[in-house]
Amino acid sequence: MRTILVVSLVLGVAAPGHADLDHFESFAVEESHQIRIENRQGGPVEISPDGGENWLEIGQVTRPARRLAEGYAATVWSKDGAVCGTAVQGIRIRVRRSEREGGRGALLAIVPKEFADPPPGFGGFSPGGGGIYTNIPAGTGIFRNLAPYVGNPVYVQYGDDPEPLPRDYQPVVGDRLIISVRRPVDPPAAFVFENHIGGLAYAEMEDGQRVPLARITRPVRGAGRFDATGYTGVGCINTNHSGVITISTAPDEDGEPVFDDPFGETRGGFMVQPSRHAENEGWPIDQVMVIEPLTENDPFLEGRAPFFLGFLGLHFQSRDPSASYYCTMSVDGGDWEPLPEYIGRSATLFTADGLSRHFRGQGEARTVREGATAFRVSFPEFY
Repeated sequence: MRTILVVSLVLGVAAPGHADLDHFESFAVEESHQIRIENRQGGPVEISPDGGENWLEIGQVTRPARRLAEGYAATVWSKDGAVCGTAVQGIRIRVRRSEREGGRGALLAIVPKEFADPPPGFGGFSPGGGGIYTNIPAGTGIFRNLAPYVGNPVYVQYGDDPEPLPRDYQPVVGDRLIISVRRPVDPPAAFVFENHIGGLAYAEMEDGQRVPLARITRPVRGAGRFDATGYTGVGCINTNHSGVITISTAPDEDGEPVFDDPFGETRGGFMVQPSRHAENEGWPIDQVMVIEPLTENDPFLEGRAPFFLGFLGLHFQSRDPSASYYCTMSVDGGDWEPLPEYIGRSATLFTADGLSRHFRGQGEARTVREGATAFRVSFPEFY
């Protein structure tokens, strides 16, 4: 794998009283693999672990993209020519700024087979003709352990040598697209979010140092029906883009996804959003934690490392949290423990009353006084 120094134009050097952001201003990344997709019906979806010397086919295109799609709100803060969203239900690429007012991105999307026709109740991004549709199941392959990271560069290959995706790019049937999947060489051990107003969001480094990065303005109290969380697994990351981290409370079955069921409910989870995006979106108050810069002189968080660019992935090894991006909680300031398994919508799941009911339902006599006081998203040990 290649090690590449990336100068991230995202965070200023910390000053006294500010977030200690210099850890993440520029960071080394390594290329773990490449994803290559041939934009035609039956075109291969391939993986190369050695910089493009050898390729392994892992799926096929079922329907090619013929245009770009108008992006969702958070693409205002995304980078051109790069992955702007990674999720178990799809990869989003911002090609350029849309010609429409508002500054959203013009996108290309790579879509798993179950979302070629989104299920009833789906509220997420549907690319239409801007999607490259595949036969790869949601929550697997390039939509899980082989998924890219937000900010990874995208190339188009017309001849022997790939070139960066140009700003005037329009998808043509037969094009080959390549994503260089790059992850940080020296990431933190975890991100911690103190779940109360004024609490800190900080990076927990391998040496135990705590690096403050943001402040909580709205704690999360409950869970909601967020798209494709039934494909994700309890405590695992469902989506990361320039305006959100979505974490699932919905179960899988022996490591297999539970599909979004049109005749029932399989979704459950909560979000972490930066303050400007949260204000624009107006998501339900109880199901979304909102974070903001530590001071008014710090840059806004949307589209910036480490929460919303470059660091969080979808990697998950079933039943092995140490090999996964995995979220746990602290109840009443205690030790880290698994999130509750929960499907549906609740305004109180992470409160004292909500967790008391949950534990009673599990046959556990347990007194909860404060509720979930913090959440911890740990990084896989493959680093």
